[in-house]
Amino acid sequence: MFTKISSLILAILLFFVFLGSAANLYVFVASLVVLIFASLAINFKRLNFTWPHLMLPVIYLMATGSIFVIINSLTIRILFLICISVIFYLLELKLGKESHFLQNVYLLSVFAIFLSMFAFEFYFDVKVWYIVPISFLISYLLAVQGFAGFSLPSKKYFHLLIAVVTAEVTWALSFWPTHFFVQGVILFVFFYIMWLFSFSAFFGKLTRQKVYWQLTLAAIVLIVTLSTAPWRPIR
Repeated sequence: MFTKISSLILAILLFFVFLGSAANLYVFVASLVVLIFASLAINFKRLNFTWPHLMLPVIYLMATGSIFVIINSLTIRILFLICISVIFYLLELKLGKESHFLQNVYLLSVFAIFLSMFAFEFYFDVKVWYIVPISFLISYLLAVQGFAGFSLPSKKYFHLLIAVVTAEVTWALSFWPTHFFVQGVILFVFFYIMWLFSFSAFFGKLTRQKVYWQLTLAAIVLIVTLSTAPWRPIR
C-alpha cells in the first residue's frame, strides 16, 4: 500500500511542480532539485540503499525536466506532463524489480538527456570544448547506471569506452548543420548500440543474428532521420 500511495504522490507532485514552476527557469530548476530529493527519500525508505534503483528516478526526472523546458507549446507541455506523470507512477511501482519496462524508461531517459544537451548547445550557443567534456561525463554516468545490478570487473573498461566514443561522436556532431533533434537521435543510436552489445556480451547473449538485426535497425533509423532532417545554415 505504501508503494502505491507514495508512487501516486510523487507522480502528482511531478505534474504540479513542473506545471507551476514553468514560468521561471530558476524556480523550475530549484523545484526539480527538491522533487529529486523527495523521490530519493521515499525510495530510500522503500528499498533501503540500492543505489542503481535509486538513481533511475533521478535520471528520469532530469531527462523529462530538460525536455519540458525546451517545449514551447502549452498544449504539448500539458500532454507531455500527463504522459511523463503516468510513466513516473509506473516506474515507481516497478522500482526495485528487474523488468523490460524499467530498461525502456532508462533508454528513453538517455535519449531525452542527449536531446536536451544538444538543445542547450543550440539555444545558448555553447562552445564545443564545453559540450564534449559534458557529453563524456554524462555518458559515463549513464553507462554506469546502464550496467548496474551485476558484478563484473571488466565493466569499468566498457564505462570508459562508451564515454570516450560518445564524446567523440558529440564532437563530430557539433559541427553538423543540423538541428538538435537530429543530433540527439544520432548520438543515442551510437550509445544504444554500444550499450546493447556490451550488455548482451556480459550475459553471453550476443549472437551474430542480434548484431546484424540491431545494426540494420540502427542504419534504418539513421537513414530516415538524415534523409528527412531540416538543415540549418552554418553560423
